[in-house]
Amino acid sequence: MDSHFGENIDSNAYFQALPAYVKESIKQSGVHFASEEELRDCAEKLMKNNQANTKPQLGANL
Repeated sequence: MDSHFGENIDSNAYFQALPAYVKESIKQSGVHFASEEELRDCAEKLMKNNQANTKPQLGANL
């Protein structure tokens, strides 16, 4: 495991491929990741939460 992973997150290929809102959320959170696996877990949760919050609700236009 790279003990300096969190210090180099901007140069990580996975991080660079994430949507802008996910990258910004991660940067603003101040969370430091010990590994890419931790980064992936966090990013996936953010994207899943975003999808849940953007789904149209039935009857919302009534």
